[in-house]
Amino acid sequence: MAIDSKRIAKNTVFLYARLLLVMGVTLYTSRVVLDKLGIDDYGLYNVIFSIVGLLSFLNGTLSFGTSRFITYELGKQDTNKLNSTFSTALGAHVLLAGIIFLLGETIGIWYFYNVLVCPLERINAAFIVYQISIFQTIISIIQVPFSSDIIAHERMEFYAYIGVYEAIAKLLVVFLLIRTPFDRLVYYSCLVAIVGISTLIINVFFCKKNFNEVSFRIKIDKSIFKNIMTFSGWNIVANLSNTLMLQGVIMLLNLFFQPFVVAAQAVSNQISSALMQFVDNVRNAINPQVIKLYAEKNYSESKRLTLVSAEYVFYLLLLLGVPAIMIMPALLDIWLVEVPVYATEFARLIIIQNILGNFSAAFYTPMVAANRIKKNSVASVVLCVTQFSLIYLLFKIGLSPLWVRYLGIIFSLIWSFVVKPYILWKDIGYTKKELFFCVLRCGKTLVPIVIACFLIYKLIPQERIIDSVLVALSSIVIIVLFVFLLMEKRDRKRLVCFIKRKIQ
Repeated sequence: MAIDSKRIAKNTVFLYARLLLVMGVTLYTSRVVLDKLGIDDYGLYNVIFSIVGLLSFLNGTLSFGTSRFITYELGKQDTNKLNSTFSTALGAHVLLAGIIFLLGETIGIWYFYNVLVCPLERINAAFIVYQISIFQTIISIIQVPFSSDIIAHERMEFYAYIGVYEAIAKLLVVFLLIRTPFDRLVYYSCLVAIVGISTLIINVFFCKKNFNEVSFRIKIDKSIFKNIMTFSGWNIVANLSNTLMLQGVIMLLNLFFQPFVVAAQAVSNQISSALMQFVDNVRNAINPQVIKLYAEKNYSESKRLTLVSAEYVFYLLLLLGVPAIMIMPALLDIWLVEVPVYATEFARLIIIQNILGNFSAAFYTPMVAANRIKKNSVASVVLCVTQFSLIYLLFKIGLSPLWVRYLGIIFSLIWSFVVKPYILWKDIGYTKKELFFCVLRCGKTLVPIVIACFLIYKLIPQERIIDSVLVALSSIVIIVLFVFLLMEKRDRKRLVCFIKRKIQ
């Protein structure tokens, strides 16, 4: 199997069409939800879901393992093994859902009543939302094997249709939220849970109809279960550490600062999520082929696809992230009715963190394909615990909440340029030269782009919306120009030929 460029391009188009609609709806609905719930209830909603998110770290672990093994067996074209893999994965996720329910109703309840900072008059509403969040988490866990199967089969057109459905459903949720006479925090949580249930039903029926390996029988193959759990065992460690950073930070902000700081963090997380959805769509189109090529022992093509995609995703992040950083105040003013304090700073810093963390995400896929994630997991424990501890100490001595993002940038640099390259070189067969020149090509593009865009930012004062639009357009032109001029000659020729063909 060679790299299927046409399929990657086709899947990317479907994913971007999905994303454009979802993005527009998300921006609108986030604005309305924040306005109608209020900053305090919006921050409380995110804190409550972070509690269950912290308890359900196993879901991310198993979902990654499930996706890896289904995709790997598709690459090997072993039908019997694929059937057993899906049934085993489904059983494992049902078991996990039961564990999360028990944890949520014991440890989670204790945290809710003893640690959570919540206004006394909102405690009853918050408890109802907490119970809904447990139910919603269970639904999302059971859905994982089905969504993993869709992505493994590279059926991105259906994935796009599901995105359209979810976008329409979110619009309906906002419409009902505006007009409800009930407690808006509880009502909103119920409506979001209903959308999750309906999405699960649609995914299940599609998979059952189109994929032979999908069965509702929960039949656990011991050898496959052992392989998944061995892979997931190390991934559990990494996932727990990452969950500590994602959900634990929100809980720390809730302990040390006012609700508006949590709301600002939630807003920046939504911006980060929107940005990363653009690049994750490219990765979702590419990653299955990286794993399938490795399963076929076509190591050179798998390696080439990893390195090339890392560069292209980096350029895409620059194209989206740099203009957003420059005009962030105007973007937030347009998007939100009331902009929380720190939201602009949080958003800018998290975009920088995402750009620098590109290589960390890109370099992880070959480790998954090779089932060599032990060193990455050990490093994840050390770095994430260190980062979380530093944040706690800095908050304890009274420093600004912005240190969450400052440390995030520092540790992203360590992940992208030290830890992940070292593991690829030591365990997966990548050479130092390949990794160095991949990073170097991106670096020599980044430096002139940052300098040129900074000059534009200083020369054009953004006193009106039209000024911000001008700054954004100018920076986009500069980024495209530098990426094209500094691109490898071979890639530049391919791009020119592609554009000519499309014009003709």
